[in-house]
Amino acid sequence: MIAPGLGRLRSTCVFCFFAFAIAHVGAAPVKPLIPFHDDDGRPALITFRANRVVTLAPSLTELVYAAGAQERLVGVSAYSDFPERARYLPQVADANGISFEALLALKPDLVLAWKGGTRPVDIARLVSLGINVFVIEVRTHADVPRAVRTIGQLVGRDAGGKTPEEFASMFESKLEKFQSAGKGKTPVRVFFEISQQPLMTISGHHFISETISLCGGVNVFSDIAQIVLEPSREALLQRGADAILRPASIYKDVARDKTLYSSLAAFRRGRIYALNADWILRPGPRVLLAAEEICAALDRARESIAADKK
Repeated sequence: MIAPGLGRLRSTCVFCFFAFAIAHVGAAPVKPLIPFHDDDGRPALITFRANRVVTLAPSLTELVYAAGAQERLVGVSAYSDFPERARYLPQVADANGISFEALLALKPDLVLAWKGGTRPVDIARLVSLGINVFVIEVRTHADVPRAVRTIGQLVGRDAGGKTPEEFASMFESKLEKFQSAGKGKTPVRVFFEISQQPLMTISGHHFISETISLCGGVNVFSDIAQIVLEPSREALLQRGADAILRPASIYKDVARDKTLYSSLAAFRRGRIYALNADWILRPGPRVLLAAEEICAALDRARESIAADKK
């Protein structure tokens, strides 16, 4: 599961901590957590560090690993395939929702849910069953290190603040380098294709658009209020695009409509670039890999555009 409105290419893959101080398996009482709220605005009432964690989105699984808390993971969602070790954990959720029987059998003392990806009705049911649920939302790059630090706090991996803090600091440092490198670059007008049938893209309010902007790209639909939209072919042709970016599955590509972009300069000049779907569609630790890939693509586009003007 991924950012709001998106599933994983060709399937799924589109923080509310409401907790009760319940008895839980394998967790010893420790110093109470400092009070804070999750990304649904509900207070975290739990008084212990979680030992048995379930994640309900692949990006959440990656965030748990980034926080160095993988030993606490006992269950994940479908498509939790990175790092490799995550593939072998029991799966309790997919595009159709949560398997409550499978989840409860794991006896989790913390479930991490994805804001905009996990259905509110499922979150409410988990809470009614006495499960500690913490809802995480990643809408900006800054939310990634924040989420890692929060997970570290929830599972007790913040002794000295080293494991989660080291990752968070490293991420922030690399992000600053991308921001500095992108300044002054010639803007490239970009169309980001989520899918062709139906034709779908994202506005400037989306995490992906922020990543494109890091590299000096300008989302041609950045001004639209909707986060995810289905523009007409005519609207796309009217706005134009210097380059087209699209996520491509690393396992199996999809059939392409070769006529869709035929009137765009980006198509005529071969400026259509495929991106690793997992890196760009999952708002999590690997987004900077997506940024590196996008920046390289847009640099090639700039060279092509400059050559056309000679």
